[in-house]
Amino acid sequence: MINTPKLPVTHEDRHILCQEEVDGSLQNIIDRATTNGWGTMETIGAMEEVLKNRILYADHPHPNEGDPKETNEGRAFTHGRGGAEE
Repeated sequence: MINTPKLPVTHEDRHILCQEEVDGSLQNIIDRATTNGWGTMETIGAMEEVLKNRILYADHPHPNEGDPKETNEGRAFTHGRGGAEE
């Protein structure tokens, strides 16, 4: 479970709290993948590629969607600060 942010977007430690919140979910994904036969590093590599694709999409959203800057979406990876979670 990922809790809602307790700090404003402008707070200097918000990105650290976000990392702490997503860590358990990422570990859960790794555990499930390795239980089903995928290697740990293979899984982490796949996760990295998926995240890279997410970053590219955040930088170039679909023209029918709103401006990602309005929600802070996509800024977590490019600016080291938290963003909205899907």
